[in-house]
Amino acid sequence: MSPWFERQKATQPTAEASMHYVSAATAITATRRQVWDFIKPPENSVLIDPEVVRGFRSPGVEGAGEVQIFITVSDGVEYVSALEVMEEIPQELAVTRTLGGADPAARGRTSLSVGDGGTTVLEPGQYFTLPAGAAGYLHEYEQQYRLFCRQYVKRVKAFLEQRPPIAWANQPPERWGSGKRLPVRNVRLGHTSARRQVEPPLTSR
Repeated sequence: MSPWFERQKATQPTAEASMHYVSAATAITATRRQVWDFIKPPENSVLIDPEVVRGFRSPGVEGAGEVQIFITVSDGVEYVSALEVMEEIPQELAVTRTLGGADPAARGRTSLSVGDGGTTVLEPGQYFTLPAGAAGYLHEYEQQYRLFCRQYVKRVKAFLEQRPPIAWANQPPERWGSGKRLPVRNVRLGHTSARRQVEPPLTSR
């Protein structure tokens, strides 16, 4: 079994840099396939984050090793970020990292599991490094990353449950009608944008 299935408890703050983990979860009235097919394509990020103007996959491999590119505009300034899929189990798990991020050890982790009543439990999480000497700010770091995760699951749930998924699946974005962009910070497949990392308090600038 992949070690990424085993969520690690946050370590106690120390004087040295340490790794920590936060997440959020929600049950969505959709199948795992439907949820996965919505959150996996980078093109769909424009529906979840109002600052994303384009998302696309870099030519090459799909799944583990895949690189996703995101172009965002914040306060009139354009940014480009890249996300690498480190490990993928379709419809179950994705582990990602931001290329060139300020925290090289940071990882995003998104899991899907079967919930009650045929629902799907979506749980994005973030591993992050608490810098040495910042032990007093652990709560702020956790709060910020957890907020991004909660916003993400809330918006994915809202989009998928606002209409039958067949209304948007396999259609170009311009045909998705009222499925407009929903406000959330950049958490993609459990990833938050490099510019929104708490430094100090997702990959979301």
